[in-house]
Amino acid sequence: MTIRWWLALGLCLPSLASACDFEEVAFSAEFEGGKLSQCEQLGDGHFRLTTVAENYPINPSPWYAFTVVSKTGAREIEIELVAEQSRARYMPKISTDGDTWETVPFTVVDQQFQFSLKISDQPLYVAGQELWTAEDYQQWMTTGARAQRFNTTVIGQSVQGRDIVAMQAVAENNKEWLLVIGRQHPPELTGAIGLLSFVDYLAADADLQNAFYNRYNVLVVPMVNPDGVANGHWRHNAGGKDLNRDWGEFSQPETKAVIDYLNQQLGEDERLAFALDFHSTQQDIFYTLAPESGAQPTDFVTRWLDALKASRLSSFTVRERASYREESHVFTHYIGRTYGVHAVTFEFGDNTPRELVRHIGQQSAHELMLLMKD
Repeated sequence: MTIRWWLALGLCLPSLASACDFEEVAFSAEFEGGKLSQCEQLGDGHFRLTTVAENYPINPSPWYAFTVVSKTGAREIEIELVAEQSRARYMPKISTDGDTWETVPFTVVDQQFQFSLKISDQPLYVAGQELWTAEDYQQWMTTGARAQRFNTTVIGQSVQGRDIVAMQAVAENNKEWLLVIGRQHPPELTGAIGLLSFVDYLAADADLQNAFYNRYNVLVVPMVNPDGVANGHWRHNAGGKDLNRDWGEFSQPETKAVIDYLNQQLGEDERLAFALDFHSTQQDIFYTLAPESGAQPTDFVTRWLDALKASRLSSFTVRERASYREESHVFTHYIGRTYGVHAVTFEFGDNTPRELVRHIGQQSAHELMLLMKD
């Protein structure tokens, strides 16, 4: 991950909430992905911090990310972390550089986190998950094997004018496409890590990959919701919409940018072959399309997941849950009814070990390419 430049330079960005600057301790969320809505000092070294969603109603995924600094030297403080109208979800983690993270011991009382922090005059990051923002995506997309395999292009702008960036690998005579998207929901970091690992494996220069690219074009949009990521949103974009409930409506520029660009790439004799959407939830699960969707080939996803079951580490359970609703505006359901092909929501557990996430990302890419190239 990219070193946070403001931390490396010792800079303090302006605080949105002066109420979070106390006599002996200062909290700030003024960085990409930061989220801290309210601060209250309850006693000496005892603070209540609150995160409030960007708008309501919302499917609650209470995100928080902030830095804390002591003005009086090294000391220990007590934190109560409250999520408005929600239960605690993401276990608190700390980092001194925004790169290496460790989980903090905590308790949950009345649906809120309580934990202690050892702080100093150097900023300490506290967040629900690791930080991975636009700067990190940009470096990842433009380095290593990815830069050799994929070109990057801006396919549109978000509500607040941020670029929506895609990676694509296209060969002139290829007629079939694989579509991969991620980060519709900003806090879902394990889904993001899974996508990175999946795409890293796709990008490798090896016989399997080279054979795959002799038949398929690939389009990857790793961060569909750049405003939500930058602003530390719980779930929605800057328009107050759950983007994974906007496919088919296309009321938001982010979903419209993705589908418009895909359709521009699909010539009259080209077709979408398969689509994946990476997310996070409470457990590892694959949300697939039920048979009534009419997605073809009928047994495609079953064969893929069976191959993954046979090749993955036994510590990872391949769970599948199939559904289909004709009126749904979820990405996968829209893909199924519009293009007549399978689409899968690939969900990793919030707390699935990161190395296991990376392993499954790579192994699922391996098995998918083997299946699709035949």
